[in-house]
Amino acid sequence: MTRRFLNFCRILGIAAIFAILPQSLPASPGEAGAKDLFPGYPAVVRTQAERVVAAARPGPGKEAVFAKEVRQLRIRMHEMGILSINALPDLIFERAVREGWKKEAAPVFRIVREVSPFSVPMWAWLVKDDLVSGNFPELFQDLYGLSGALRRFGPALLGYASWLISFLSAAACWFALWGSVALFLRARPSLEGDLLRILKVPYREYLAPVLVALLFLLPLLAGFGLAMVACIWLLLSVAYLRRGELVIMTSVVLVLVGLLLGGGILHSMKMFAVDPGGGWLGGEGTLSVARNKGDTRGQGPLLGVGLSWMRRFEKARTEMQSGDAVSAEKRWTSLLEEGRDLQEILNNRGVARAQQGKLREALDDFESAAVKRPEDPSALWNAYQAHLQMFSLDRARLIQPEAWERIQKFPPFFLRPADMDQGEWIASPIPVREIWKAVFHLREDWIRDAGESDLFAMYFHPLSAPGAVVFLAAVLLSSSAWNLLSRKLWVHGTCRSCGGRSLVVRSREVSDICGPCRVKLGGGIRLGPERIRRVQGIVLHRRFVRLASLAVPGAGALWSGKEIRALVYGGALSLVLAAVTCSLGGGRAGGPLIAELQKTVAVWSLLLAVVLWAGGAAWGIRSFSDLQQIHNVARERV
Repeated sequence: MTRRFLNFCRILGIAAIFAILPQSLPASPGEAGAKDLFPGYPAVVRTQAERVVAAARPGPGKEAVFAKEVRQLRIRMHEMGILSINALPDLIFERAVREGWKKEAAPVFRIVREVSPFSVPMWAWLVKDDLVSGNFPELFQDLYGLSGALRRFGPALLGYASWLISFLSAAACWFALWGSVALFLRARPSLEGDLLRILKVPYREYLAPVLVALLFLLPLLAGFGLAMVACIWLLLSVAYLRRGELVIMTSVVLVLVGLLLGGGILHSMKMFAVDPGGGWLGGEGTLSVARNKGDTRGQGPLLGVGLSWMRRFEKARTEMQSGDAVSAEKRWTSLLEEGRDLQEILNNRGVARAQQGKLREALDDFESAAVKRPEDPSALWNAYQAHLQMFSLDRARLIQPEAWERIQKFPPFFLRPADMDQGEWIASPIPVREIWKAVFHLREDWIRDAGESDLFAMYFHPLSAPGAVVFLAAVLLSSSAWNLLSRKLWVHGTCRSCGGRSLVVRSREVSDICGPCRVKLGGGIRLGPERIRRVQGIVLHRRFVRLASLAVPGAGALWSGKEIRALVYGGALSLVLAAVTCSLGGGRAGGPLIAELQKTVAVWSLLLAVVLWAGGAAWGIRSFSDLQQIHNVARERV
């Protein structure tokens, strides 16, 4: 029996690895075409950006030269309405790794922040460096910059929202695996007892354990998805579960429902942010001149939800950043005439007009934009710049204190007004709030299109999306159905303490502790075969629970009656294991900075997972030992 269970645990571990590792490829933002060295930017910007990469190097005197080159690039960018070149941090980090100064890259990145404020991996790397080095004064500023980049840069926000959903989906898969296997192990002795009762063949005491193992393995061997397999294990266990264990079962089914919904949300977001061809949601860092040239048609979900204006927004920004301010102004004007009276569009049209020398018209746009969203200081700064160039010095002096104060505290830019030249216009990216509206507009497709997502094909095979919903509902209702059937049906119950089995009507049985254990008889008072069988049963049960606790941490706590605490532990373990799998996937799929960050996350989360696994196993074994000691069966030996 013990050897069979060891083989059972080995197969379970292999199945868990192959079931979970595919989830280690989460959706994460790409490296924004860093390998092509700034494609799509004007020649003057591209040349200066290459000079910045060449000048990047820590050391006495070198940082001053580097800061000068970065300042020149920032001036060129702002003159063209370019806010961020996200490829720069990756290219600089590649050089740091190649030349061996990766650990000294933080001062360089703090200078690069001025020209790559939308690079979320750069901000995250700086936060990590602040934590490691204990640089807490810079930590809060870098956290502020990180949150600002996520709030203002649409691709980063959607990309990392996709990563978060993928992370939670991985956690849901781990939790479903942990909960379903733990409950199956809890029900296994009783299920084996009922099979012994049903089978009327010779050697059924040897055949019943084999059938239990087959019932466990057949869904895996049949190629069912992990969610289907977990539900089948739950259905096999439901007849033997108590109230607290039914709470765990319900939690598993609910997280599987969340997994189904998460797949639909990821599928919708993938149409917006994860487009191998670049997609329309390029923004800063992935300028898309080539894909927009001669193509004004909407793609993907845009025409369906009436949001083709977003493609035109990006087209206008591309024209403005490439120096075609006349065409950009016409596009901004057409968007405003169609009712898209947004602060970002007004501010950008003002920048396009200022690039043409139409300062009076530009000032009108800047002032109108500043009124629409006072919390966004970009239009106020541009209005201040326009007053300076128009020599409206009294008006410029009036708004200077507020413009200076707000622009230097504007995340993620942290600009220094005293160091900025006239003509550095601060443009606006595509409004993130409008992108979220577009994603939410597709909420009806989250369930309907869930069957098309990669997660669904991986975990709910071979069902369709409607079939998966019906199946999960059936599993969720099975516990209620069993409560009705249990009033008439007799099943085997297993004593938590000694492992003894007996036929019971579940609705009338108030405890899973047998009579001899309740009166603390230990091995029994009679000598002979009856005592030997009882002692052997106690020892085998103890070995089974200990092995179960090692294979599935927290399983021993279920046998001890600590269901809610085991549920909390299972959730914590699942989150840590999800961090391991997702960080391993991000390290393979992301850019250099993302790979470095995910490597750090993988190492620490793996260490934490080992600690949690060992702690959960020790806690389960200790809890079960205490239970046996309470009922006077802890000292029994064969």
